[in-house]
Amino acid sequence: MSQGAGADAPTGGEAMRLLIATDGSSGAGDALQTLLHLPLPSDTAISIVSVMPASYDQLSGSPRGEMLRQAETVVADARRQLAQRWPGVTGRVLEGDPRDVIVNAAATENADLVLVGARGLGALASALLGSVSLTLARLAPCPVLVAKGAPRPLRSVTIALDGSEHATAGLRFFGELPLSSAPEVHLVSVVEPLRYPTTAPAIITSQLMAAIQDHEAECRRQLDQVLATAAQQLRSRFGEVSMTTLVGRPGPTIVAEAEKHGSDLIVVGARGLGVVNRLLLGSVSEHVLRHAACPVLVVRQRGA
Repeated sequence: MSQGAGADAPTGGEAMRLLIATDGSSGAGDALQTLLHLPLPSDTAISIVSVMPASYDQLSGSPRGEMLRQAETVVADARRQLAQRWPGVTGRVLEGDPRDVIVNAAATENADLVLVGARGLGALASALLGSVSLTLARLAPCPVLVAKGAPRPLRSVTIALDGSEHATAGLRFFGELPLSSAPEVHLVSVVEPLRYPTTAPAIITSQLMAAIQDHEAECRRQLDQVLATAAQQLRSRFGEVSMTTLVGRPGPTIVAEAEKHGSDLIVVGARGLGVVNRLLLGSVSEHVLRHAACPVLVVRQRGA
């Protein structure tokens, strides 16, 4: 595969390149277990990275050599856990700001996917999501899988679609993953309702309500077509594919729909599904990352 900063999945018989970041924390341990539950082939090229902050010895009061040995032990333990499934797994310790180092490592190694725990890999946290995992989702040159919740087999997947390039890239990336088993797939689109302007004159209430309803109906028609096209693409590989278009706030609705189906993974585009962007990550994608109870795969369109 080795296509670097894009959203295309393995093609042409090339092995997938996966980079997993770990620091020995419980969140990083969840990422390892999540990987072990993914039905990826044995030829997947897996690289383990543990990052030692350059100033860690000063912050902790421990000698740098001791910190390095601890990081090397973390990598060795991770390799032992993964080696039975992927004998060629490699690992190394790097130094610097974990956010910058992991992004650079993904680019240098032409990673097709980065896997990271929702917490850990740094002393800073942003609400309920670790600062490193959030930064990777925003800046990594390839799709990012954030491990959340109890690791479990991949039996059910929710894919959020809105017709945007990023959402389409997410659908394509997941659909071409070299999975050895086929989970059931639930496609969901969300129509965000227009707000009725409270300052509108009463005399135009009926016309305004009709216009809002027409707008929602047209959005639903377009999204239904997006889902139908996606389902047709996926059914050659995944037998069970369901579709639903809902009305509501996109982020909470996607999370609720995934919980309804007991999904083991949510796939979202890095942007789209909403009109507000926060840095390089869409507001909806970030909401899903923060509030989902299962792993979240964030994919951006190639070159974006």
